[in-house]
Amino acid sequence: MPILLPVLICPLFVLVAAIDFRINAYKQISQVPSLLAYTCLMNKKEKLNAIVNSCERLFGRGAASSWTHSDFVELSQEILRDTKVNISPSTLKRIFGKVAVEDDYLPQQATIEALEKFGGYSTPESSQSSAIPEAVPAVEPAPVVAAETVLTSTSKSSQYPKVALAVAATLLLLLGILTLAYFWPRTQPAGRITLTDVEGVLPATAFFRLQAPAERDSLFVDFGDKSAMVYVVPDQENIAHNYLYPGVFTVKLRNRQDTVSTTKVLVRSDGWLGLGFNRPQDLPNHYYAFPAGRSGPDSLFHIANRELHNIGLDTTSPFFTRLCNFTPVASSPDNFVFEATFKNEAQGKRIYCRSSQFQITGLKNILRFKLASPGCSYRILNVVSEQNFRGNKINLSQFVINPDQWNTVKLVNKNKHVSLLVNDKLLFTGPYKKSLGEIKGLFLEFEGNGFIKNCRLTALDGKVLYRF
Repeated sequence: MPILLPVLICPLFVLVAAIDFRINAYKQISQVPSLLAYTCLMNKKEKLNAIVNSCERLFGRGAASSWTHSDFVELSQEILRDTKVNISPSTLKRIFGKVAVEDDYLPQQATIEALEKFGGYSTPESSQSSAIPEAVPAVEPAPVVAAETVLTSTSKSSQYPKVALAVAATLLLLLGILTLAYFWPRTQPAGRITLTDVEGVLPATAFFRLQAPAERDSLFVDFGDKSAMVYVVPDQENIAHNYLYPGVFTVKLRNRQDTVSTTKVLVRSDGWLGLGFNRPQDLPNHYYAFPAGRSGPDSLFHIANRELHNIGLDTTSPFFTRLCNFTPVASSPDNFVFEATFKNEAQGKRIYCRSSQFQITGLKNILRFKLASPGCSYRILNVVSEQNFRGNKINLSQFVINPDQWNTVKLVNKNKHVSLLVNDKLLFTGPYKKSLGEIKGLFLEFEGNGFIKNCRLTALDGKVLYRF
């Protein structure tokens, strides 16, 4: 509160100068901010409704009125992943009309901006050009004339002496400067998290060191594996987490709005491993691992749906299967060739989106490309180090394939310049700036089930780094 004193004191000068205004003039001009505020509120409500509609379309679960609590939990997690802003399920229910609110209810600006970013909403030019100006011409002349009339008719005896006003203004300004200088917050670190040790291979327990200032906002740790964030109690110096599936995870120390510190954790698989899970949100606690071997007369990687069902995976609802290997290799991080031949399992005449994607994971950044069935390019998200390419914002129809046929991909990365060919057709080429860092692993994933003939990563000189 003391830091707000200068902000509160400075307006006193304006108050002293304006206190002698006539009451009738005040009544005339007091209606202006009310009209502008009402107009602004209506514009914000219209924009919020448009943002909500864009989020509903992107989320792909139909109208929000039919969503369950778990849908709002998943939407909250997806917004956090894409925008780094944590919006609670209860807040989302109020915004999306699931819970009744007052007519003038509006969420915080940071929340609106996060939803706008997540839903890919862009303001139409027509609404930008006609939002406020219509209200201004009708009300602007009246208060100006009224104020001038009142000021000119004010008697000298009712005005504050100019000398007194000057002295008061000088004293107030001096007091504000002194208060600001005395209470200005000293710079201190916002907090830090560092990895100290990893015990085990898979599962693995990671240990972290926490450094947080004595006076701080609430802090949380996001362990990067889709598990719930953990609150950091005051004076806590250490924290540990159990990782149940392999990968490179970005661990974040966060406050309610921003990330204040990050560190990386590698959880090794030490070989090829198969994973099955129903939704990405089911990780890390509800996934099923199985040996990654070849089977059948064609020596393919594949596990039948009945086998997945027998180990506990619900194959009657949408599910994912993944072949992965997270074993560190010694190689130039931004010079390699990835090759794979695969196809999705045919699903008859069922109408829904199917996809496959592969990812090469470095300690610092990743390369990930998704290939989708016809009509589903809207759901594609490709990552090239620091660059994201979203199908809900740009046309990614070149990444649409026939998932039922064998598809061969070849990704060439030469000195941070990537070229992707699918069935000998160039789909993408372009550079990136931030190095991937040391190569730690890769995966090939299907939406549904799939078959893999081969999957390998080699250095530019032909040295084999991974081969299945």
